[in-house]
Amino acid sequence: MSRLRLYAPHVYYFFFFAAAAAYSPFLGYWLKLSGLTSQQIGAIYAVGPLVALFVQPAWGFLCDKYGIVRTALMVCSLVTPAIAFGYSVGGSFAVYLATAVGLAVFNSPMVPLSDAIAVAHTRRHAQTYGGARVWGSIGFALVVTPVGILYEHIGVGRMFAVYMGMMAVVFFITMLLGSGTVRKNAAWSNIGSLLGNREFAVFLLLVLLVACGSQCFSVFFSVYLGTTGGNVSEKIGWLTMVSAASELPFFIFATRFTGRFGYRAVLAFASLACAARLLIVSFDPPLSLLVAGQLLQGITFALFYAAGVQYADDLCPEEWKTTGQSLFGMVYVNVGVLTASNLGGYMIDHAGFGALFRLAAAFCGLGAVGFLILRLTGRRTGRNRSPNMGA
Repeated sequence: MSRLRLYAPHVYYFFFFAAAAAYSPFLGYWLKLSGLTSQQIGAIYAVGPLVALFVQPAWGFLCDKYGIVRTALMVCSLVTPAIAFGYSVGGSFAVYLATAVGLAVFNSPMVPLSDAIAVAHTRRHAQTYGGARVWGSIGFALVVTPVGILYEHIGVGRMFAVYMGMMAVVFFITMLLGSGTVRKNAAWSNIGSLLGNREFAVFLLLVLLVACGSQCFSVFFSVYLGTTGGNVSEKIGWLTMVSAASELPFFIFATRFTGRFGYRAVLAFASLACAARLLIVSFDPPLSLLVAGQLLQGITFALFYAAGVQYADDLCPEEWKTTGQSLFGMVYVNVGVLTASNLGGYMIDHAGFGALFRLAAAFCGLGAVGFLILRLTGRRTGRNRSPNMGA
């Protein structure tokens, strides 16, 4: 049991993302089969992040103030799959919207809260964040293709029951996690001080630019694959497995890369790779090139996200690290998806997938330029720098 507690974040990530693999890659396709238009699908993906803009910082603040990260994760792991089941019994656009709102309240904080725990845990036990997080990619890669094949035989609508069962395992693993926070008599006004850190604010702005591009791909890639014909669920499974497998080495060596080149150089490189991936997809390539584009996921997501988590942790003082992760996750996921889903749904219906993906590539390119400028004009940042609110 002590050894299991030592590697509790590794095990948690494995099962959490294995559960996600059985659900998230197929949701857009399921909504399309349910008769929703691209704009309606975009609205479904948008309403959740809109709600999360308000609830996610609140989760981070409360967890930092009262030291309840593990308790919060346990509650969320129970409630999230129950709410997701609402998609399967929906039937009307209004019910789908209500389900998305409920998911935003309880699902959106799970990744930043678990990241805050994992960063504290791995530092305390001489491990690396990437070494723990890579198990999430392993779990995702091992599950997504088999369930894609399974759904071709039993129907993609069964994914909600599969997701609920796997999240029950996540709930029990959460009991083994530590708190990861320092309890402090915090106030809402302190969040303004955190955002007053110039480097942290610029970092979030550049993350937003890249997120607006990369989330266009995340939200609409399965919808795009639905237009290519063939066994779509199986195709989604195989392509998603390739992308998840490509994450493994980059999560493992992310700390080494950031230590050698610095956070901002790594983030700029990952942003450029994301632009290249979007350009490939924008020209409606054959399946072989789609597979090649999926191999870039290790750079565009794993390397970018791991560097972002470590950079946010480095920039925030000890008592605000959970809030800092919540703000990073809010911008990268919620604001990015909110922008991408609204913009993407409109552009697909009026200009097509190609135009959307090329515009998304431009956003990522601008973010890359911004990180390079920040690297040239700012101080060197690294793992051993002491966080300072006035930096």
